[in-house]
Order: sequence, then C-alpha cells, then structure tokens
Amino acid sequence: MTGIQRAHGVTPGLSQEYGLRVARHQAAFLLPHLEPGMNLLDIGCGPGSITLGLAEAVAPGSVIGVDHDETHVAVANSLAVERGLSNVRFAAASAFSLPFDDERFDAAFENDMFVHLADRAVEAAREAYRVLRPGGLFAARDADASLAIWGHPVEELQVIDRMMEAWQASRGSNINLGSQLPGILHQAGFSHIVKSVSADTKGEPERVREHADLTCLLLDGPMGKWSIQNGELDQAGIDRLKATIRAWASTSDAFFANLHIEVVGWKVGPADG
Repeated sequence: MTGIQRAHGVTPGLSQEYGLRVARHQAAFLLPHLEPGMNLLDIGCGPGSITLGLAEAVAPGSVIGVDHDETHVAVANSLAVERGLSNVRFAAASAFSLPFDDERFDAAFENDMFVHLADRAVEAAREAYRVLRPGGLFAARDADASLAIWGHPVEELQVIDRMMEAWQASRGSNINLGSQLPGILHQAGFSHIVKSVSADTKGEPERVREHADLTCLLLDGPMGKWSIQNGELDQAGIDRLKATIRAWASTSDAFFANLHIEVVGWKVGPADG
C-alpha cells in the first residue's frame, strides 16, 4: 500500500516494510537499461535496499542514494557497510535541489516518491533531468492506488482505501499519481518514454497478515487519528475496520496488489538526435 510505504517513519513497522523492497522487483524495469560502469542517482532512496541492488548492477560504476530523511540515510549507509559495497554512498538531500553539478549522472531512479510530491513532481523530474548527461535515462515508478486489488474482497475494505486517499491528500500526497507519470516526464523534457506496469503484491499468508498488521498500525496511529479528528469515523468505526481487515487476512483466498506505473525516459542531447 503506497500510504504505508511512504508514511515517513510514523511507526517502526513501516520502516521494516521499506526494507523489503529490492532492485530485482521494484527496479526490474530499469535493470535491462543499466550497464557496468554507469553512474546512477537514486532519488528518495529510503533505507537503501533497492539502491544496493542497483550498485551491484552498475559496478564498477558508482551509485549515490539521496533521501530527505536523515534516519533513512544512516540506515542505508550501515547496510552498505554490512553488504561490503564500496561503490555506493548515501546523503540527505531534497529532490527539488539536488547537490550535484549539471550532467553528473548516466541514470537516475525514483520509486514511490513522486506520489508524495504530488503537484511538485514535475519540478523534481526537471531537477533529475538537470543532473543527467545528454543521453542519460530517468526511471520512475509510482503506484496508482485507485487500481489497488483486494483479493477476497470485503466491501468495508473500500472504506480504508477512501480513508487512505483522503489522509494522504491532507499531507500533500497524491497516491493515485502513477498513471500521470508519462505526462510528468514529458513535461520535464524527457523523450522516447517507455511505459510498463507491475505490482507490489502480498500473497503469501505471512505477507497478507503483515499487510493487515501495518494497516492496523495506521488505523491506530496517524491515519485513524486524522479520520476521527475530521469526523470521518469514530473510535468504534476504527475498531470495526481493524476487525474486518484481520478477518480478511485470516482467509485463505486473501491477497493484496498495488499496481505501479513504470516509465523510462531519456534526456536527448545533440548527438542523440
């Protein structure tokens, strides 16, 4: 769930969810375009679990991961040391003002970050364009929560979807942004845009239960409190939702899929036509 994945550290359980992301899944659409020796920038890298896989893909090239959250940066640097990767480093930085010279990188990547920039996503894409060399590529992947699939659906779970969208909007996020990615890259100046679709899925019983647990954490935490404060639900309604999603997670047919739109665009230079 996008709101869970980018709730900016509201609870420790959410940070654990970030760490389950890996390049071979979340960046699978980018990997065929990478070559050894490339220099790559991961924008909004979180705790670095995807970034490390990208570093392995471009070695002996180098990767820099940046994130607005210094806690994530510290975790990512520790993980790189643990994995023994010397061609990757992490730093705190804003996606709107990257601390790099023009035309510094061969490739750039973001995963589920633009949803949290909403109307400013084009601005961040233009900043990615600035730091790419002519012929460089930018890969972006964001969810469209309006396309989320609840296997073994329960009608009341749609209340959670609506609540998630409204709560995220109150925080400046647009968790339905994924379908807008081709247009965002076009507005930022990228060309030859290639589009694909994938899903983050929770299918195994343990992962389904984890998804239910994380949703309940949000219902007990900031999302639930926001809903009560804004008159969306009372505490009894929150408790009913928690019971509903736990019952859903106990069924053998339950699964969850959050569809993601993926785009790769190129910064065309004079030599590229």
